[in-house]
Amino acid sequence: MSEVQRAPTISIGKQNRAEDNDMLYSLRIRCFGCPIQRLLAMKISLMLFAVLYPVAALSAAPAQTLHFDDVTEAVGLGKMHGYHAAWGDFDNDGWVDLHEYKNVWRNDRGQFTLIAELKGTGIWGDYNNDGFLDLICAKDDQLYRCGLGKHFIEANPNKPVLSGGRPYAAVWGDFDADGFLDFYVTGSEERNVTIFFPDILLRNLGRGSFEHVWTTPIKRSARGVTAADFDEDGDLDIYVSQFRRERNLLWQNNGYAGFRDVAKAFNATAKHSHSLGAAFGDMDSDGHLDLVVGNMGQPGPVFLQNGGPYDQWHFTDKSAKAGITYVSSHGAPGLGDFDNDGFLDLFLPARKKKEASSLYRNNGDWSFTDVTEKTGLANLRGSRQGNWADFDNDGDLDLIADGKLFRNSGNDNAWVKIKLVGTESNRAAIGAQARIKLGERRFTRQVEGGTGESNQNDLTLHFGLGPPRTKPVEVTITWPGGEIQKATVDVNTTTVIEEK
Repeated sequence: MSEVQRAPTISIGKQNRAEDNDMLYSLRIRCFGCPIQRLLAMKISLMLFAVLYPVAALSAAPAQTLHFDDVTEAVGLGKMHGYHAAWGDFDNDGWVDLHEYKNVWRNDRGQFTLIAELKGTGIWGDYNNDGFLDLICAKDDQLYRCGLGKHFIEANPNKPVLSGGRPYAAVWGDFDADGFLDFYVTGSEERNVTIFFPDILLRNLGRGSFEHVWTTPIKRSARGVTAADFDEDGDLDIYVSQFRRERNLLWQNNGYAGFRDVAKAFNATAKHSHSLGAAFGDMDSDGHLDLVVGNMGQPGPVFLQNGGPYDQWHFTDKSAKAGITYVSSHGAPGLGDFDNDGFLDLFLPARKKKEASSLYRNNGDWSFTDVTEKTGLANLRGSRQGNWADFDNDGDLDLIADGKLFRNSGNDNAWVKIKLVGTESNRAAIGAQARIKLGERRFTRQVEGGTGESNQNDLTLHFGLGPPRTKPVEVTITWPGGEIQKATVDVNTTTVIEEK
């Protein structure tokens, strides 16, 4: 069973900020500096989750024996589209819900019910800090406020206004560290590929409205965007995946000094190709967020190791060692530790119907093993999805891909799940990072505000810990803005940690 509990915590203070002087492009975000009142009272229900689908009793089963079963119809999802998908527990009942294409599905202890049909694909984020996840549908220029976890209300007239075109992707993030989620949306192109629109940044004013504060100086065909504090200086940076064989962008956030594109200087352009999305994740368990970029056409996915402070946050290309089979239509990658061994594994969706998506097990040394057929995921074709969440609360990650939900059969490896709740930070804790150290390995996870082409993994963090264990583990949280907090959590449980 999976038990939800609170963890006693210790507040450490703010971490040191990294510095770098290289600048290619710059911008300045207007920050007004006025104190923002937070919503400090939030009742979090601590319940015992009854597991709908018990974990299979496997004795020291190797990761390759894990299996994914198509449970789409069995759990009530019916026909889905195979386009973009976002996981998020919008009603705070402890069971992660799903937005797939235009449909919102409520998860009731492992069974799904369609409750709303909205305009377009979206990603989850609590823009008004009321404790309930809201939904932004960038392509259709629509913001939906979640009313007490029960229904969705169009947030007109205060919705963000986008500038031209139909953007492919967007990401939530508190880029000015004022405690409210801002919004970065990619530009797009006209169908005749002669007119390109720039990316834009919208600042959350904290009153339910947004202000357009920046238009990028570059007009290209951006297809994906994700955000993470890759240089661990306390603010969110932005990675933009470009189509049409343009180089990708890495916007390093320097607070009041603005952003600068350091992709070329930091070796993060990921080669000139048709990039459809990227994902930050600690793929070598060294405590720093690496990057994998999905490219359609040559050269295929690119793996970039984050060198951390010792290498001034520069990236090293590890693609040659990865061993990924070339598929011309590989799309935005999805990272998740499906076998609970501590290393983030990789799902690569294939967009063309004639090509198959792939699941790769991370061997921990920057090499990957194709386990697609062994895990029952062969013949998934024409998908833009590859999103992870533990929908049945049994401790292992399940997968949505190709318009289907696949349940993970699981193994005996240990795990923890952590739901972070911001008080000084944004309530959804988007941008926060959590680390667990076991021996020489440091597992790092982040709360994502969207990734790839408007996809999103569950905001509840999942850690695989390897072989079975009973001893509690210590987790170190770095909140948006850089404040550090420590907590001790029991294994094989879900723990709620509130910012102190």
